Amino acid sequence: MQSTRTPAPKSSKSSKRLADQSVPEQHESAKSEVAMSEAEKREVMIRIAAYSFYERRGFVGGHELEDWLQAEMEVDRQLAATPKPTARK
Repeated sequence: MQSTRTPAPKSSKSSKRLADQSVPEQHESAKSEVAMSEAEKREVMIRIAAYSFYERRGFVGGHELEDWLQAEMEVDRQLAATPKPTARK
């Protein structure tokens, strides 16, 4: 018995553009519109700092834990030195 499935229509340029938009990018842009918690901000800062250590080493792997721990120390030092906003009454 032969299949009665019809072939999918060829995609147009507009549907290709929609397909090129990835879901994670849309999710990230939505996330940036929502206020992040202090813990989330700290983690993002640590990720950026750890990646910069990796980058400075010439993208040589094997030091992920060292990079992360060093980044945590630096970010925590920065956050501790930042004055906290006082609450208004």
